[in-house]
Amino acid sequence: MTSAASSGLGHFIPEAVLLAAAVASMFVHLFAKRGGRRAAGYVALAGIAAAAVALALTPPSAETFFAGHLAADGFALFFKAVILAAGALAIVLAFRFFNVEGSEPGEAYYLILLSMIGMTAAVSATDMVTTYVTFELFAIPSYVLAGIFKKERRSAEAGIKYFFLGTLSSAVMLLGMAFVYGLTGLTGYAEAGPLLAGGSGLAALVAMSLFFVGLFFKAAFVPFHMWAPDVYEGAPTPLVVFLSTAPKAAVVAILVRAMTSLFGGYSLEWSGILQAVALATMFWGNLAALTQTSLKRMLAYSAIAQAGYLAIGLAAWGEPARMAVLFYIAVYVVMNAAAFGLILLVGGGGRFDESVDGLRGLVRRAPVAAASVLVVLLALVGIPPTAGFMGKYFLFAAAVDKGLVLLAAAGALNSAISLFYYFRIGKAMFLEDAVPAAPGAGPAVPGSVSRSVTVVLALSAAALLLFGILPGLLTAPAVSAVLGR
Repeated sequence: MTSAASSGLGHFIPEAVLLAAAVASMFVHLFAKRGGRRAAGYVALAGIAAAAVALALTPPSAETFFAGHLAADGFALFFKAVILAAGALAIVLAFRFFNVEGSEPGEAYYLILLSMIGMTAAVSATDMVTTYVTFELFAIPSYVLAGIFKKERRSAEAGIKYFFLGTLSSAVMLLGMAFVYGLTGLTGYAEAGPLLAGGSGLAALVAMSLFFVGLFFKAAFVPFHMWAPDVYEGAPTPLVVFLSTAPKAAVVAILVRAMTSLFGGYSLEWSGILQAVALATMFWGNLAALTQTSLKRMLAYSAIAQAGYLAIGLAAWGEPARMAVLFYIAVYVVMNAAAFGLILLVGGGGRFDESVDGLRGLVRRAPVAAASVLVVLLALVGIPPTAGFMGKYFLFAAAVDKGLVLLAAAGALNSAISLFYYFRIGKAMFLEDAVPAAPGAGPAVPGSVSRSVTVVLALSAAALLLFGILPGLLTAPAVSAVLGR
């Protein structure tokens, strides 16, 4: 092995650690006699912790490695940290979910790790071939995770729908890549970008549009969001935590590299596309959430709306927007994980109540959990002193700095709209009494409140308050996450 190759491997130790943990988790699941499934989860969680340590010890590099296919710049390292956090939160919440459900598919844990390997590699990809391979590497395990309970109708339907639509969007993205290669004869972003800028404008715009379709699908941008509500509602809740956060972070990183390097000569065009996408995504997500009675489906549309706020930062891309997008994607992972974790807070009898009514009177049974949820809801709306407020402030300020005043105003209006459906959750927890039992059914027996989920919610709320009051703790690494080639 050459010294250059060995030097490159040193920057990708976190991926190697995740791969080793996935293999170990698989063997524990298959061969441990008792408790192998839960032990596989512990191994996976330990692997993520070890990968996080390796990532913290990995210095950023301005160079590209493996013949220019992968970068290890600060931008990639930041997104890898976000992906690791999303995976860890999903696994911790999965323990609670499988305890109540009474069924624990141990393969879910190493599928999460395998998907994370694809994501952490994808955020480093600087070549179209590598991008597509890593994209599929995290997409294929995601399809299996969505339908992990194959005997359950909702889960099976979610997996099938996610697979077929995801495969279709990947094919469209591959077609866009083929157009780029046909126009330039190159696959590297930095090499093909200048040739695209100096070539046929219409053909390049077609290639860019096709390329972006696959990415917009994974990010649940309107009008490519049609899969998200059904998949998020049908998939197991802790896996929804993972599927609604980590892939979105990876896609944002891929999109940024493609925008700035491959299609850098068409900034006006992609900014216009992203402005339209941001408006459609915010309004559709928030207005659809207003009409939902299912808490899980409401949060699914909320996640779509949150993607719209990210699109504002992408449309206004520049130094202020780069910091804003990185800040918000990190905050989004915490907010969204805690929001879906709320569904796992109260459960019993082998099921969870996914309606808003199931949270009525929660403050009387679990005041710490209710207070933590309130902080999370305030962050999702964008109310100070939470990190959600600071994230939206940075995004809107970046849009104004680019002259996109109306887009920033639309974002503020959508934040106000979201207050109405988040208020329904707060009202149920703090202002309403628990749902009484049906006549003749005896006294109502409330479900047990999970201590582990309460801890996750409390830590999430504390983090959102900390980064809201002291945003510099997160803006500093976001600013230092310099985007390389």
